[in-house]
Amino acid sequence: MAKWLVPLLSLLGAALMTALGYLSFTAALAVPLVMLAGAALVLVTLVLAVLPVRRKVNFLSLAWMLAGLVLSYLGLTRGTSWRFDQMEVRFAPLIAALESYHSTQGAYPESAGDLVPEWIAQVPTCDDSEPEGTAAALAAGTGYHRREDGSFGITCYTIVFWKYSYDSRQKLWYGWD
Repeated sequence: MAKWLVPLLSLLGAALMTALGYLSFTAALAVPLVMLAGAALVLVTLVLAVLPVRRKVNFLSLAWMLAGLVLSYLGLTRGTSWRFDQMEVRFAPLIAALESYHSTQGAYPESAGDLVPEWIAQVPTCDDSEPEGTAAALAAGTGYHRREDGSFGITCYTIVFWKYSYDSRQKLWYGWD
């Protein structure tokens, strides 16, 4: 096998995992698989290191593969984190409009659609798609909900059942399952 093939494949794999992290929340499901592959690679390396055949083992190739797995994990994690950052940026105008509405009306609106067009031109949605127009579709798409205590929250599904939410009482975003 060519000496340049393993490093090249390791770096290409890391680049692919990083790109997936930036493009899709679902790509984060690959993180446990990447970590299992890395753990298996470390175990194989340790076993081969103590066996008498260790002189025949190309530890440099194993090191490159392990480095590729580590880079893949870091890239996928950073890409997913970037997606959360983008969600916060996308919903910042809605949160500002809700706070402005609250300061003049004394309460948060029943639905985010009540803000259009006076408070905000368009209500952002969780999945970057346009709302269907019905109140139920708009509420589901925006993730906005007013609580019984008068505060509000915004919740969007991200990775399978993982949710990313904004709490108006604490004024912060957080992830939960």
